[in-house]
Amino acid sequence: MIMKTGKAELICTGSELLEGKLNLYPPLFHARLAPLGFTLAREQSCGDSLADIADCITGALRRADLVLVCGGLGPTFDDLTRQAAARALGRRLVSSRHCAQILALNYGLEKLPPNLKDQALLVEGAKALENANGTAFGEVLTEGRKLLVLLPGPRSEWEPMFGSFLDSEIKDFFKRQPLTQVKLRLAGLGEPKAEALLKPAMRKAPELRYTILAGPGLIDFIIAGSEPAAIKRAAARCRRAAGAAFYGEGDLTLAAAIGGKLAAGGRTLASAESCTGGLVSKLATDVPGSSNWFLGGAVAYSNAAKTRLLGVKAATLKKHGAVSGECAAEMAAGARKVFGCDYAVSVTGIAGPDGGTPDKPVGLVWFGLAGPGKTRVFRREFRGGRDYVRARAANFILDELRKIIK
Repeated sequence: MIMKTGKAELICTGSELLEGKLNLYPPLFHARLAPLGFTLAREQSCGDSLADIADCITGALRRADLVLVCGGLGPTFDDLTRQAAARALGRRLVSSRHCAQILALNYGLEKLPPNLKDQALLVEGAKALENANGTAFGEVLTEGRKLLVLLPGPRSEWEPMFGSFLDSEIKDFFKRQPLTQVKLRLAGLGEPKAEALLKPAMRKAPELRYTILAGPGLIDFIIAGSEPAAIKRAAARCRRAAGAAFYGEGDLTLAAAIGGKLAAGGRTLASAESCTGGLVSKLATDVPGSSNWFLGGAVAYSNAAKTRLLGVKAATLKKHGAVSGECAAEMAAGARKVFGCDYAVSVTGIAGPDGGTPDKPVGLVWFGLAGPGKTRVFRREFRGGRDYVRARAANFILDELRKIIK
């Protein structure tokens, strides 16, 4: 039996989303909705315009079973989501005495000021979702067989609403069978290669839903369905098919997987970075408890810093340049000596957008990996913007380290 999922759409409001701010919410909503039996079919970003928000809501309700609007519920003049939802549904706004009482109690007020009075307005017929971390109530509205949900913009406010109330509202309204999903995490593969490796395993269980999410040198492979036993068998097949590229499941990061291996063996790590500007160190220290295995890092951007901090020889820089295998090897060896660690990694390259030459183009990165035994050196060329090259480089050397840790 082919798995059927409901269709959901997400509308994120805020003119800043159209003026340069990156919207990172769609994957977060996907993770919340998938276990409830919904596929996020579309995401729209909308400016702070009453007419535009209402138009987005009207269109989404035509296409999707579940529509979520995130943002625009605050107390300022440009928070227009309530008014837009009322217009789209042909309803009026009503003041909720219950919401007003909660606000008065939370803020120790006998009388609400005008901006908080507005926060107690709900679209007619809405159920309020209490906000433990702000003043904006969420709202759940039914429109025939459709469900419209209004949520505040900050993640710290809307995310807790799912576990405390919204999950059960969605389940009770749609009566859908909940989905189970497993996320396999892979490194060192592009999307086409990952698909080629995993496709034979996918064909053995076509009733399940598969999603490949590609990042800078990383792949999340998600298996979803309504039968936990079938998902377990499919996940085992896909792990075997992925081979050495598989490093973990769920939300385990590449750095956390490395940290687990290092901690298990009582080993330690340090980094020496140039073009990545400390990104390897950041990824390592993002992991709780990383102080047990990560000793530190050196951002040696200039040639003088490479020599003074890491002991890279002036003759090496003069003959081969900073972007070379010879320099990368000496950076890694120097970091291992300075920090007294078991393993040290180094990165030196040209992240762009300028600085490249015919011999050393933008995107060229050299890596060093010093550990017990010889120092390894790697050369790669990455295509993309500056941020992508840096992220790709950091993930590459962490993955190479993962492969050699005993």
